[in-house]
Formats: sequence, C-alpha cells, structure tokens
Amino acid sequence: MGDGEAPADNQSSEIGRRIRAARARAGVTRKQLAAASGASERYLAHLEAGTGNPSVEMVWSIASALDIAPAELLPHGGERSVVEGEAAKLIRRLPEGLRTELLEWLRRKQEFGPGKEQRLALIGLRGAGKSSLGIALAERLKTPFFEMSKEVERLYGGDIATLIELNGQPALRRYEEQALNAICKSHRSAVIAASGAIVADAALFDQLLRSAHTIWLQASPEDHMGRVIEQGDLRPMGNSRNAMDDLRAILASRAADYSRADATLDTSAQVFGQTLDRLEEIARTLLT
Repeated sequence: MGDGEAPADNQSSEIGRRIRAARARAGVTRKQLAAASGASERYLAHLEAGTGNPSVEMVWSIASALDIAPAELLPHGGERSVVEGEAAKLIRRLPEGLRTELLEWLRRKQEFGPGKEQRLALIGLRGAGKSSLGIALAERLKTPFFEMSKEVERLYGGDIATLIELNGQPALRRYEEQALNAICKSHRSAVIAASGAIVADAALFDQLLRSAHTIWLQASPEDHMGRVIEQGDLRPMGNSRNAMDDLRAILASRAADYSRADATLDTSAQVFGQTLDRLEEIARTLLT
C-alpha cells in the first residue's frame, strides 16, 4: 500500500463519504481542497476512498477549508446514535440566538424528566455538609433522605471504590443514573445528597436539575479539607504540599456547573444550627 493508505474500515469509509459529499456541496475540486487544507491530492483521494488514515488534525483542517464543523465529517456527527447525530446537526445549523433559546427551553421542559415535585437535591464538593445537613433537613421536612453514593453501593452490592476499580467511571455513572431514577420513581418527596462529581456527567447532572430542586452547598477550601479529614479520610493529605491547590482547582472547575442550582448556601458563613435554619428556609421557599 502507498503512503497514508490503509485497509478500508467502516469508520474510515464513512468519513471518506462525508468528505466527498461536503466537497461536492461546496463545489470544490480535490485539488482546490488539497491546497486549502494542506493535504496532498493523493492523501485526499485515499481519505475519500476510505483507505486513508484520517487524523484529528487533518479532519479539522479539511472541515475548516470547507467551512463546516469538524463533527460534520464524523460518523453520526461524533454522537453515539443516528438520532443524536441528526439532532446535533440541526442544532449546529441554527443561528446562535436560536441555539441559546433552544438550550434554555430544553432545560425548562419538564416532559424530558419526572419533574421536580417535592424533591430537594444538595450538590457541592465533598465536605460541604450535604450528608449532615441533608439528614437534619429531611427530619425537619419529615421526608426520606437518600445519599446517592450509598444507593449506588446498595444497587451494586459492593463499595464504590471496588466498582470503579473493576468497571471504571462509566459504570459508576450508570449506577448513579439508576439510583436517581429509582428515587424519583418511588418518592415524590425526598432530600437527596448528590455526589460531588455528578457534574462530570453532563447528561446525569441535567437529569438531576430536572428531577429535583437543587441547592449548592458552598464552603471555603479550608472547611472542605478539614471536614473530610474529620470524617477520618486522610487521602486529601496524601500530597499535602499540593492538596489545597488541587482542591481550589477542582472548586474553580466545577463552579460554573454548581451555579446552575436553584439556590446557593454558604455553609462556612455560620455555625451548623444557623446553617440548617437557613437551609430549611431556602428549601421551603423552593417547595412552595
């Protein structure tokens, strides 16, 4: 085989077909596309035949030369299914203003989820007080309390550390989704303590936001660290020199997602009793 040539496979063939179709729509010759993208005509010929090795950089260059999104050259638009790919394609072709309106509408639309009902979810980094405050709040509201990590372990039949070690993060997210669905299906009213990393799965976090009134429990990095250590977990101090810097970086990276909550409460601003009183006040306002 020649340089840049490889046996055809389904993915390469589909990318080649999409390049040919996009070039045809644009009315661009292979020679013109080669000049604009920096690829050789021979390499483009291999790509279009499905026998080339399409690198990420080259797909990006070809898409830029054709003035289309790189995802347009990927099978399903880079999505996991044909339906998702078609939906993403249509959204990408909307004017920016309409895309923003559509996103806001989707987030508000209750038909995509069970509705918030009388459920409350506490979100935030570990050590914010989700469990201790959640248990106390549930008692005041006379409603069940669920800690998603414990529900995951109950469904899995083992601890989360083993689940992740044997099956990876994707399995954890699947069990979290199952746990959330089970809670929402069986309880119209509940207080839920979500995992701190739930924001790492955009779809699952969106589902939580649709399924419960959410409150972001904030705390200072020092309080986060101290509370976790008080719980007997010394892992944050495993690399004490960088632990606080890492914690601040995590807080900063998740702040934008956490801020999508319906309300926010600083648990470092007052003592536990006062924080609980304020949390109850916020909760009853959201549930009214």
